[in-house]
Amino acid sequence: SRLVKLHTLYLDNNHLDGEMADTFDKLENMKHLDLSGNRLRGHIPHGLGSLTKLRDLRLSNNFLTSTFPISLISLSNLQTLLLDSNAISGTLPSLVGEMRSLVTIRIHENDMKGKLPSFTDAERLEEAHFNGNYFTGPIPHFGSPRLRELYLGQNALTGSIPSNIGNLVKLEILDANANKLNSTIPTSISNASALQFLDLSHNKLSGDIPRGFSNLLWLHEFRLDHNRLRGRFPDWFGTMKRLEIVHLNNNLLGGDLGLSLEMGDLDDLSEFAIENNDLSGVVEEAMCDLLLDVLTADCWGSPPRVDCSCCTECF
Repeated sequence: SRLVKLHTLYLDNNHLDGEMADTFDKLENMKHLDLSGNRLRGHIPHGLGSLTKLRDLRLSNNFLTSTFPISLISLSNLQTLLLDSNAISGTLPSLVGEMRSLVTIRIHENDMKGKLPSFTDAERLEEAHFNGNYFTGPIPHFGSPRLRELYLGQNALTGSIPSNIGNLVKLEILDANANKLNSTIPTSISNASALQFLDLSHNKLSGDIPRGFSNLLWLHEFRLDHNRLRGRFPDWFGTMKRLEIVHLNNNLLGGDLGLSLEMGDLDDLSEFAIENNDLSGVVEEAMCDLLLDVLTADCWGSPPRVDCSCCTECF
């Protein structure tokens, strides 16, 4: 059959319905297979694991069920694996973390559970999306110096944030929101100087906010809300000129708010939420002049704990 010579098949974003055929193993020269954005149901055929030349497998946004097919681990040339936004259940095989060719893995928004494997040996990994599942246990080790995106949010991960995350010097996105992490925040994260998005909100993190975070000069979004963080309010935000969103609300931060005059120079800032803490002080006119979309504080009552004449909402 001429289909044996087929190496690229893009059928994404159509209206394909039904189950995937079990005859994909006949396409021995297949390198790129994209069936994402359809209405495919049932299991992922194990025969895909025999396509030894396969580099890209994209099955996102379907209705696929069953478990992660163990046969995919044998794909030694696979660089892109997109299985997100399906209903895949079961655990993620530990050997997935040893797929040395893997550059992108996205299995977010599924029904997977169990512990995430170590990705120490996945030395080429650049994007890892595991959010929106039911994964438990600790955050695993990631050994790739190329890792740029790490999404772990909306699971049930426990324990501490590994200090070796600071070794990921190219990391731009770290999202571990809505888990059950209960440690302090390691100061080593400040070594990940390329970070642009940091979301550790909705956990049980305690202790102080590391002062070293002032070195994250590329940071756009800083979300640590809904934790148990204590200590004084950071006085270094004014040096982080690219900040757009700061959410520190619903913590145990105390003392004087002490916003620096440099805060008025944060021209990209649009949201600044600090309510439901134990802070007192004044939101200065320099902040008001920024005309933020969201500016919230504990400014309700007479007298208010935080004096804020321009807050969009008081608590």
